[in-house]
Amino acid sequence: MAQSWTAGWEIEFPARTRNELLAALVVRDLVHGATFDVETEDGSAEFEVDYEAGEELQDDVYRLLIAAEVRGPEDHAMLGAFTEQMMEESIEEAESLVAEGVDLGTAPFDEVSFETVGEQDERWDLVVPEWLAPEDAEIPFGFRPARGGEWWPDNARLDAHGRIVVVPHDGSLHLVGLPAPSDEIEHSDAGS
Repeated sequence: MAQSWTAGWEIEFPARTRNELLAALVVRDLVHGATFDVETEDGSAEFEVDYEAGEELQDDVYRLLIAAEVRGPEDHAMLGAFTEQMMEESIEEAESLVAEGVDLGTAPFDEVSFETVGEQDERWDLVVPEWLAPEDAEIPFGFRPARGGEWWPDNARLDAHGRIVVVPHDGSLHLVGLPAPSDEIEHSDAGS
């Protein structure tokens, strides 16, 4: 049975503008739940890695908190090199997705509530910052924004986009529709 071990990182992103925060939230969405089977270029080692991502916002800085659960040889340098490559590709994809973003509306922060939802109402295609979650909500999908007694965005609007991201900025909440992330990025090789 392969040995299991963990590692973690904290990566800071600027969050001064709505688009900077949007890009950081998309990176978190791409990283959280990502699973890879990795083999070094020379074939000398293989491991499986599962990533989870958390986040926090302080002033104009967004912190992405990454945890990796690894099954395979404990090689922090190899995992670090692979994670750096994975992050570079995730940031590039996030920038590409954000460039195709569509503004879907804005609401004053005080007009929107955040409601805990059961598993049947969870939407993996809705990206909401964790710090907006009610205390008893499962992170990241166990809560949704509501406005005027209705889900905001509603299911039909979610179905029309690959992702919808809720971006808090300047006292308002902004909905941004994005294409679905590509599944074409291959993270199969780590540096030797």
